Formats: sequence, structure tokens, C-alpha cells
Amino acid sequence: MKLWPAFVTLTLVLSCTPDPGSDETSLSGLSVASTPGSESTASTTEPESGGTTSTTTDTTGTETSDSGGFPDGTSTTTGPEEPDAFEDGHVLVVGFNDRMVFEFDASLQPVTSWSHPSFDVAEGPSGMVFDYRGYLVVAAFEEFCVFSGPNELETCHPKITAQRTENVIFDIYRNLYTTTSTGGTDEIHKYDESYVHLTTFNLPTGNLTGITCDPDGNLFVASQAAATSIVYKVDRTNLQVLDSFSVPGNAEGLQYGQDGNLLVALSAGAGIVNVSSSSPSMVVDMISHPGLLWPVPLTIDQAGNRYTGDFEDGAGAAASDLFVFAPNGTVVASREPSELHGPFGLVVAGTSLPCGAVPAG
Repeated sequence: MKLWPAFVTLTLVLSCTPDPGSDETSLSGLSVASTPGSESTASTTEPESGGTTSTTTDTTGTETSDSGGFPDGTSTTTGPEEPDAFEDGHVLVVGFNDRMVFEFDASLQPVTSWSHPSFDVAEGPSGMVFDYRGYLVVAAFEEFCVFSGPNELETCHPKITAQRTENVIFDIYRNLYTTTSTGGTDEIHKYDESYVHLTTFNLPTGNLTGITCDPDGNLFVASQAAATSIVYKVDRTNLQVLDSFSVPGNAEGLQYGQDGNLLVALSAGAGIVNVSSSSPSMVVDMISHPGLLWPVPLTIDQAGNRYTGDFEDGAGAAASDLFVFAPNGTVVASREPSELHGPFGLVVAGTSLPCGAVPAG
């Protein structure tokens, strides 16, 4: 597979129609200019550090503020402020093949890991998100399990359909949306904040992987389509497709950025592309790294740093490398390899995103 330089700026208007004649992930033809429900017992495992290299580089970024609450100004919290459930800056990652959640500090040093009986049903957990309280929601095969702290189960809620849920998000009204996965259906399930199923709607194509939304609550959903993937923009009120555009490669994670663009994790040795969020979409810039072979989960922090985990060969059999990249493509922190195998959900505690979790007020 072809590896690109550490950071490149790409200028190309992307086609709005995927190329059905190719089954190879490729970025050929781009102009590239180099630039610098019940409680149960869970098990906990203490971190091991043998054979792993972690690197950390200082970086700076512009902080963004968020007053929290609903769009109408209603406060999301009442009563005295509660302590943070998870330490700000810590990184939580699902190990799909390990059937565990792993916690790392901001420099990607291991902190702890834990499992739960729901992670052993059919297959391991996949998507993960923080709710408005800062509690961690893990999408297991049959349930959403909510943790009030590391290895502290609050409860589990049944899913409307038992299936792999590669990504989950909360919108600005605390509604929960779930994708399917590579090889999955074209369905998006919508729940309210109490995990009551509200509706299921369909998109024109399946293989739904990444999902995010803009500050207005409109959704963006990635659908894999071989060498070219499709991103759909969906109206938050009637759930109809407002727009669609293609990105060059096999899209995995998706994150709405602070600049109004979309970050897309592209597998098979491509990297993370930053694209404009409307058609015809344009690649603004791209980050890749020799050790980043198959990025799947994708998120950002308040400074715009980009977090991802490597699915390695696409099966997650090898230990995953974890990376934090600054917006200019430099490595802020890495763990090569980490202790986990097959990263899906990845979140950063204390980060208020345009979409993903409703921040506490």
C-alpha cells in the first residue's frame, strides 16, 4: 500500500459519484503539494507496559468555549456540580478483539482497563461516547452499557436490534444515533436520552461507519463504497438527505471539525483527510504517518488535535498503534504498539465537541 508524507495539502474538487469500476483504495490523481439495565460484576486489569514505545510532544492550540445546555438556553444540569466521572484529557479506547475498554492518560500511558459480561455476547464492544453527565456509553452487541467512572457500571439498556454498532453519537438534544458497520445495513437507529427507541431510518447505501453532526444538529454519515466513500448530510428534523458527496478512499471514523470541515479516517494506508462539508467537496489537507495503516476511530479535543487508533491489517489481529496528531500533522503523542487489538470507539474525557455528547453546564 502507498504511504503518503507526514502532512500534505491537497487541492482537488472531489467527484460527487463514486467510481464503481474500482475495488482498490487509492488517492491517485490528486494534486499534492508538500507543506511542513442491570448491575453486574466487571473485571479490571492493570496496565502492562512491556515492549511499548510512547512518545509525547508539546503542542499549543486555541481553546474553544461552550456554555453547555440545550440550544434554547435551558440548563442541562440542576443541583450541585458533581465531580468529573473521568479525568479530563484521558483517552478511552475500545479493544474490540480484547472485549475491553482501555484508559490512557493524555500522553497515552496506560491507566487501567476493564470488561463487562455484555462485551462477551456474540462479539466485543464497538462504538463509544460520553453522555451529558460525562458518563461513558459503550455500545455492546445487544446493549448500551453506561459507566459512571472507570469500571463503575451504572446500568445497561437494550438495543432495538442486536448488531455491531461501530459508531454512536449524541446530538445537541441528547438524542442518541447509531451506525451499523462495514458489511452492515443502511439503517440508522435513533433513541432518546433515556435509551427509548424513537425511530429507524434508512440511507441510500449501507456499510455505515462514521457519524457526526454540525452545531445545528444535522447529521453526517459515512458509507463505504470500495475505492470511494459517500458522506450523507441528514436533516435533524425530518431525517431526509440534504446533501451527499464522495471522498477518495474507504471511510471509517468521521468528525465535524472546529473549522466547519469534516475529518475523515481513511483506511488502507491513506490517513486522515480534512474535507469541506458540502458538495462538491474539496480536500483541504491530509495527515498520514508510516505507522498509521488502518485508522478507524477518530475524534478531536478542544485544541483540534486528532486522535485515532490503527486497526493494522483491517482485522485488528495485531496490537494497535494509537496516535494524537496536531492540526499541522506533527505527532503530539503515540503508543506503538498499545495493549489493545481492534480499536473502534475512541473518546477524550472533558472534551465538548460540536456533536458527540451534550456538555454539562
